[in-house]
Amino acid sequence: MTEPANQPHPLATLTGLAGAAGGWALSSYAGLSLWIPMLATVLLLVLFTKTPLRPAYFLGAIATTGGHVIWFLVAGFAASIWAQVWLDAAILAAALLWLWLRPGLAPALFLGLVQLASLVLNTILLLDQAIGSVAHKALTIHCLWRIMALACLIFGYRKLRRDRMEAEAPQTPQEGP
Repeated sequence: MTEPANQPHPLATLTGLAGAAGGWALSSYAGLSLWIPMLATVLLLVLFTKTPLRPAYFLGAIATTGGHVIWFLVAGFAASIWAQVWLDAAILAAALLWLWLRPGLAPALFLGLVQLASLVLNTILLLDQAIGSVAHKALTIHCLWRIMALACLIFGYRKLRRDRMEAEAPQTPQEGP
């Protein structure tokens, strides 16, 4: 007897179309402010999944934050705005390196607090910008990338904690029939 084929959820296509439309609208609005960190993040994700450079934990948070740091570096070089970006890039890079080398609660909290404080500051600055201005577009993407990094930190810490709890759990011998 063959099993019936899995039918996709009726809302799956609608959800996919809505996501595609939202991504297209964001890309149309933000332009390079979206494309640079998005491409950098995707390239880091590919690098981490296809090479031995894969972080043990927090892959999403490291790739997202790394893409953000690359965006800072590209903007710093291309637009000569080092005075505006160097501190953020340096702190994020240091937090990212700490999280990669010593995955745990302290580095995750540090990066999370940096991202949260920067999100608050970026949101305040965003509210003072004219919609459609270069600054508004860039700050919108900064906020989005910080929210993504925070979400990845939460999921990454949950995975780390679950794995550590499983490793510490006493192993009971399985009884055969």
